[in-house]
Amino acid sequence: MSDNLLKLISIDPSFVPDKQRQEQAKVLLNHLFKKKSIELKTTNDIEFIDQGSNFESVFCNHCGKEIKMESWQDAMDKAHKNNFKDLFFVTPCCHKKASLNDLQYQSAAGFAKFQIEITDPGNDIETTNLVELQKILGTPIRKIWAHY
Repeated sequence: MSDNLLKLISIDPSFVPDKQRQEQAKVLLNHLFKKKSIELKTTNDIEFIDQGSNFESVFCNHCGKEIKMESWQDAMDKAHKNNFKDLFFVTPCCHKKASLNDLQYQSAAGFAKFQIEITDPGNDIETTNLVELQKILGTPIRKIWAHY
């Protein structure tokens, strides 16, 4: 059986909201996604929050060119060695310093210590509700649709 997950993360990989904000976010999401599994996860280290089989390609956030998988994987391997504390590398296309978190992933992905996962949500979170969630958590949010 396969699952679709809506993952919500901060655009700041090291951001973790306090417990009160997490509880407020869960109340809102339980109201929006009734009878759906909603899990709030916090890890000690920054992790790559992937999109599962929705992964297509990666593009440079500076020049827009596609980054070959081998180059991206090399940068990921180097960043993984220090638990993703340093996400910066020099892009192979335009030779500019870039963060792995700022690259343009098709479909979206990112890095985080804190994430919210909604299993098989059935629908997307509406923009007004996303804005409300961002206010509750105190951070801009990136949506990641994952399929496993």
